[in-house]
Amino acid sequence: MRDQLLGGRYRLVRQLGEGGMGQVWEAQDEVLGRPVAVKVISLLAGGGSRGDEARARFLREARITAQLQHPNIVTIHDLGETGMGNDRVPFLVLELVRGEGLDTMLRRGAVTSPDAARWGAQICDALADAHNAGIMHRDIKPSNILITPSGTVKVLDFGVARAADPYATAERLTQTGFIVGTPPYMAPEQARGFPEPRSDLYALGCLLFELITGRLPFQAPDTVGYLSAHLTQEPPTPSSVSPGIPPAWDDLVLTLLHKDPAQRYPNATDLAQALRQLDRAPEPPASADEPTPPPTKIGTTPLPSAKVRESSRRGAYGILIWLGLIGVYGAVFGNFWAFNALFDDKSMPALGTVAGLIALLETLGLALLCASAARIAAKEARGGLGTAASVAAVCGFLVGGVGACFAFAGFFEMFTKFQMPPAVGMVVTLACVGTAAIMARAGLVSGKNAPVSDDR
Repeated sequence: MRDQLLGGRYRLVRQLGEGGMGQVWEAQDEVLGRPVAVKVISLLAGGGSRGDEARARFLREARITAQLQHPNIVTIHDLGETGMGNDRVPFLVLELVRGEGLDTMLRRGAVTSPDAARWGAQICDALADAHNAGIMHRDIKPSNILITPSGTVKVLDFGVARAADPYATAERLTQTGFIVGTPPYMAPEQARGFPEPRSDLYALGCLLFELITGRLPFQAPDTVGYLSAHLTQEPPTPSSVSPGIPPAWDDLVLTLLHKDPAQRYPNATDLAQALRQLDRAPEPPASADEPTPPPTKIGTTPLPSAKVRESSRRGAYGILIWLGLIGVYGAVFGNFWAFNALFDDKSMPALGTVAGLIALLETLGLALLCASAARIAAKEARGGLGTAASVAAVCGFLVGGVGACFAFAGFFEMFTKFQMPPAVGMVVTLACVGTAAIMARAGLVSGKNAPVSDDR
């Protein structure tokens, strides 16, 4: 059929797809000079008087559907017939939509819950507009939903399933041998031949189930199996098929899959509102089997785990206790050495002055250390160690360490005065200085591991 001119206007360029009803082609509108899509309904070709009646009804239904003008519905531009006599075939001219079908996406697996909610809401918007015009879709399924590159949903084939039924009559839409719709997505009442607008919502429920889980709610080997399942079996909850799906999704989908249409959402508008609420809802937390790191602000370091924070707090408290003991030691022996130098070494007044300053610095370091401890305790309740606290802690470590070292020197001198072996005094002093160095290093490492918050 390539290069064939339909209706004296639409030249077929390339085939886009083929289904049970016929083929879809990309064509060129030679009057307006624009690309269009042409759907050739080969199912209704020939057939004698019954075929003539079916084609006439199809064109009549298509004219009604063409009145739908909605951003989520593929627009019908034109319709007509091609061929002669019993070879006549009806065709529809549609807007050409560049996008990807949900059937193609589902071959790659389930989609994210926000995408499913967003797309489902747009499908509902299209259904609401059609239902208000008295038009049912009757064949909601992945291949009839296109997603454009901008994320807009386009619903295809509104009313085409019913219009293309070669056995439909005014009294009954289906008869034995032909089912309007696609069995894996078909509502129970539609399978019995009595569709209503909420039948489209049931089909959408099947589609949403498939989008968030990657599989259909019912599994069957053939058409009869699917119809039997829709009529008699209860669907599983989506979360039982795909763990991690929140309860709100379970409730929404199972409501849509009620056997009784009266138990479903009353209309597509209400369902669209419910789906948009799901779209705005936060993503569910990760399960215990699949832990994920907590969210990170742009430009900041990820928060450590609870175990790291607890370990950091214990380490910080231990270091503060050790430094407090060293500070007390320095306060006692540093001042002892300072006053000893001040009163005993009259010939060296400068030494007494230096010793007094050292004692003052050591005392200041101890004060900063205590202030830092209080700051850390206050900030811990809010889960972080403030910048000011970090600075105070480092100053306390450094100044307190300097004062403590001089105090150790005084301690060594005390050993000498009491004529203890110098080696003993040296060992004790080196042990104290080494402990101070280890504690200071551990304090800095613990400060790196501790959670950091902004003091602004």
